[in-house]
Amino acid sequence: MQKNTENIGLLEDKALVEKWFPSDALASLEAKRRNVPAGYFEQFEINILREIQQTKKVKPIFTISKWGQIAIAASFFTIIATTYLLMEVNNKIEASGYPVSLNDITTSEIDSYINENEELAEIDWQSEITKEGKNLESLNTHLIKDTNTSQ
Repeated sequence: MQKNTENIGLLEDKALVEKWFPSDALASLEAKRRNVPAGYFEQFEINILREIQQTKKVKPIFTISKWGQIAIAASFFTIIATTYLLMEVNNKIEASGYPVSLNDITTSEIDSYINENEELAEIDWQSEITKEGKNLESLNTHLIKDTNTSQ
């Protein structure tokens, strides 16, 4: 059933085309469509090779010379090496931690730090040091007793 409707549609289209165009124009179109130009297949390979060669002749818009390529590679190498070295130095600095003892800090620097931080200035440092010293002494005696009893 569907083939019949398709065939009817094609026949109607063909009738419209024949109505709009003269029959001699349709005949010449049909002849051109069915006939292959003389020497087409003999010239086909030559035509294809000619088109390929023409596309090969197209030059790129932007080219980089050999020295330019070397310069680009060197700059990438420099960036990578510098980044690596900076990371290594940073890791060494973080690992060392810059150990500082209280003896390295002057009394005037400690006083200025305490004066700038009011909550630290309000602490009675002498009593705190004495208290911590007593705690350390009691801890020491406790540790000495523990080591004596374990032997």
